[in-house]
Amino acid sequence: MYNLSRFAAAAAITVAIAGGASAQDRKFVNIGTAGIGGGYYPTGGFICNVLNKSRKAQGHNIRCTVESTGGSVANLRSIQAGEMDVAIAQADWLYHAYNGSSKFEENGANENLRFLFSLHLDTAHLVARADQNVSDFSGLKGKTVNIGNAGSGTEATMTFALSRYGTDPEAFFGQATRLTSREQAQALCDGKIDAFFYTTGVTASSITEATNTCDANVLNWNDDTIDAMIAEIPYYGKSVIPAGTYRGQDEERVTWGLPATLVASADADEEVIYNMVKSVFDNFEDFKAQSTLYVAVSRDGAVVNGRSVPFHPGAERYFREVGLIK
Repeated sequence: MYNLSRFAAAAAITVAIAGGASAQDRKFVNIGTAGIGGGYYPTGGFICNVLNKSRKAQGHNIRCTVESTGGSVANLRSIQAGEMDVAIAQADWLYHAYNGSSKFEENGANENLRFLFSLHLDTAHLVARADQNVSDFSGLKGKTVNIGNAGSGTEATMTFALSRYGTDPEAFFGQATRLTSREQAQALCDGKIDAFFYTTGVTASSITEATNTCDANVLNWNDDTIDAMIAEIPYYGKSVIPAGTYRGQDEERVTWGLPATLVASADADEEVIYNMVKSVFDNFEDFKAQSTLYVAVSRDGAVVNGRSVPFHPGAERYFREVGLIK
């Protein structure tokens, strides 16, 4: 006669072992993004979406999640501290983090950063309430302007851009606020700020919310100082926001921008990175179709634009397999 209690215990152990083996095969990756109102947070979600859906086709057991963070600078510091493996960052701050320059001088160079691919162009948006009667950057002098939350790439980029004019946010603006991307549109429409600056993809929700909620204008920012900055620094470029992109925008706006890049620690699992890159590039048109942010993104451009650090081995392996790099 069987000892049922012993049989049940043995069966339970067998199930636990089988379950443990399955769990052991499972890998997790978390993508650091930025505030919920910008382009990085949904972009992280779109990448996770294609990666998670590719499990059967690519034969992996990776679970991808997204985290809202302080933005580019905070993400790069988290990677350096070993708190994060994969994140989205502006191309300029990727360069500075790798070389230990600008805001990363105190932390020192992080030569452990690796490139996966670039994403949409982060366009320098200036958005002002219509009652401020300004049409371009110069009209914001003395105004209350939100320049991005502390630690974000947006804040750091505005600080750098103003240094090209020989000034800084506290001297140039009447007040420089540091609200999150989620807060700034409502603050503008409530009259708490006069304008805000945001480097993000064209059609990002924070800009759309502001222009749909109240009378707000997207401004031009193209002058001799910006032209000189673009000519000197290779990761900056001119960006044109087509007429009709936002409510009330009857004419194109000329400004500047730089690529957003997906980056990782060199220590990030090679198979995870390989499958992440493969899931996006094998389904590139499906990936692009998830958002108007990617209308101008191409497979060839995504491999080179904004890259100032070595490829991650997982990304490099995929790109060589499909001939995108030799």
